[in-house]
Amino acid sequence: MLTYFPATLEYVRVRLGELGVGDLRARELGVTAVEYALMVAIIALLLVGAFVALFNAVNDRYGDVGDCVASGPLPDTCSPPPGP
Repeated sequence: MLTYFPATLEYVRVRLGELGVGDLRARELGVTAVEYALMVAIIALLLVGAFVALFNAVNDRYGDVGDCVASGPLPDTCSPPPGP
């Protein structure tokens, strides 16, 4: 019974090799490249979102300061910005 075991293993290895399953290392390298590409894409989206949020906050603050300067020397119309 044990004499058939090595032959059976060899047969399974050859059959899996014919199906393209034998080279698992190369397939894992491909998956790793896809995972890195997804991580880069997610990081890029997060950076774009952060830049948009920062731009909107700075734009609002400059708009408030511009309105205060345009109103002239009237301290009642210019309120200090809210605290952090």
